[in-house]
Amino acid sequence: MIYKLDRKDYDKIKPLLQVKSQHNLSTLYGVMNGRNRGSIYVDNETHPTTALVDETGIISLFIGDAKNQKFLQTLPHFIENELKQATYEECGGTYFLAVVNDCAWEEALEQAISYREYETDFEQYYRFNEGIFNSVKESYKPLLNGYYVQKVDGILIEQQEDVAEMIEECWYTVEDFLTYGLGYCIMKADRVISICISCCVHENIHEISVATYDLAEMNKGLATLVCAAYLEQCIVQGVIPRWSTLATNGESIHLAEKLGFEFVNKLKTYEFEF
Repeated sequence: MIYKLDRKDYDKIKPLLQVKSQHNLSTLYGVMNGRNRGSIYVDNETHPTTALVDETGIISLFIGDAKNQKFLQTLPHFIENELKQATYEECGGTYFLAVVNDCAWEEALEQAISYREYETDFEQYYRFNEGIFNSVKESYKPLLNGYYVQKVDGILIEQQEDVAEMIEECWYTVEDFLTYGLGYCIMKADRVISICISCCVHENIHEISVATYDLAEMNKGLATLVCAAYLEQCIVQGVIPRWSTLATNGESIHLAEKLGFEFVNKLKTYEFEF
């Protein structure tokens, strides 16, 4: 059986984390601390040895014993039923996307979804190099006339539906985001054009999410500038920004490198439509 943990019991999976080799700690802890949207499923509600940490509608992560047959034997049924239903009901999601931390979990998950046609990729993890950022930021395109940078605050979230939806996808409450997260946007005529926010937070480590809402505004350097504003505030507040993206997302990789992020590691991903 696979059981859904109550949020008050999320700390029970802490012993399963591979702190030295875990490159997605901000995501894991963001869900575990109950601020970022997600659910945790385990083999045993009292003393879990294997867990699936699901960041709602975004990605699933497996931790713990990859040879736990009690968990693995029921995993295919769980994915096709409970996880599928929860993903759709909570965010309208229709895709399964999982990242695995090592070869043992690659083998286990491939066996569990062997009946499916799935696509593989790699989630790439990047570390911020402040020195590189400071040396290249003067080369960024200047902000065009009519555009301005604004911090994401409660008033802006109330006024901008797209911003509210983006935050609600990641955070349980706007108040949690305003307390623990950061966000900057580029505005034009009182409309948000591009935005950069903290999507997952663990202590002072913030995972970044970036979006440009209007396709007509692409290729104007706006994503670079809004991220730069966000990163400047990270430096001021002592926040450690993190960047992760799929290896096939060339635009995201280019933006990360342009902002001074350096590649650290990659983990294999599996994806299919429910």
